[in-house]
Amino acid sequence: MSDDARDDDELLAQVAGGDIRALEALYRRMRVQVFAVALAVTADRGTAEDVLQDTFVRVYSAASRYRPEARARAWVLTIARHLALDAVRRRTREPVCGMADHGAATPAGDPDRIRLDVVNALLQLGEVDRQIVVLHDLAGFTHAEVAAELGLPAGTVRWRYRLALARLRPLVAEVI
Repeated sequence: MSDDARDDDELLAQVAGGDIRALEALYRRMRVQVFAVALAVTADRGTAEDVLQDTFVRVYSAASRYRPEARARAWVLTIARHLALDAVRRRTREPVCGMADHGAATPAGDPDRIRLDVVNALLQLGEVDRQIVVLHDLAGFTHAEVAAELGLPAGTVRWRYRLALARLRPLVAEVI
């Protein structure tokens, strides 16, 4: 087990004891990955932000049920994914508003603009392919863990991952 995984386990144990500072530390460590998973599922920035907050509320209330034999990061990201799926199910049929114009006034090399363009590129993928890329590349899941989380065969996950990256390369190459 890596030092980061042990640290995450320790933070979750402290959160289970009601330590708000430990929850804040866990939030700082995992917020980007939780947001990425939520955005990959919901394809909506506002909904993903809501899921981010709801995830850490749920982590706080459910921390006592976490078992250290599971990976803490995977446990938190699974909560995020399930909450995001619930949000998608609840959401009424609204058109997904494009985000491309939000960064139009920023300079080309601006890191926020680059991040926004990468998010927009990810949103060009289908839902499952987007989840595969985000879970593997941003959340750090292995292909086997992604397969288990999504209920797909590992070979299918690897194949779809390679295809998704091939589709992303030209979109991201324009950005960088």
